[in-house]
Amino acid sequence: MAYVELHCHSAYSFLDGASHPEELAAQAAELGYGALGLTDHDGVYGSLEFAHAAKALGVRPITGAEITLDGGAHVTLLVESRQGYGNLCRLLTAAHAGTRRPGKEDREPLPPSVSLEAVIELSAGL
Repeated sequence: MAYVELHCHSAYSFLDGASHPEELAAQAAELGYGALGLTDHDGVYGSLEFAHAAKALGVRPITGAEITLDGGAHVTLLVESRQGYGNLCRLLTAAHAGTRRPGKEDREPLPPSVSLEAVIELSAGL
């Protein structure tokens, strides 16, 4: 059985990842990985460029994200189907929807988060 990294952050995960998605795909190919999961914090920011680079290098791209739950815990979600991708995007939208305080546009945004119940409800395909 070959090793597959399923929890990898790119430079889009500020202070947690340093490499560009294309660099991660190239390194995975060099290491002989058959697949690699890109799971940036609370977003799929580099997933398109990662997917293009990985496919070109013969590495199966696995799209995902590390979602912040209400209360600060994290859960890593990996997409396994078209429905899963849609549900991941719905969860990310919900997580970011509450980051601005109404009537206080001059303040720093709140960190994104989503309830565990929402994750359970939208878990199909993930």
